[in-house]
Amino acid sequence: MTNSEADEDIVRLATAPNPVQAHIWEQALRDAGIRCKVVGDYLAASVGDIPGLYPELWVHRDDLAGAQEILGQGEGAEAADQPEE
Repeated sequence: MTNSEADEDIVRLATAPNPVQAHIWEQALRDAGIRCKVVGDYLAASVGDIPGLYPELWVHRDDLAGAQEILGQGEGAEAADQPEE
């Protein structure tokens, strides 16, 4: 597989609500051994606070299912931490 073919196997995993969340997710995935990259985390600083510009987390297609599972576990933990009303 050439480098260009490998680059084409990179897919968007998730769009984060803010750069901090994107990097929290990135660290969780890296801790699990999944290579990933945050894209667009500094767009707001360069072009201003434009609605619709959110950081994205990208992974290799082969790691997508595992990465989704890890993020899903994190969402479950966050929901468990929320007080019931």
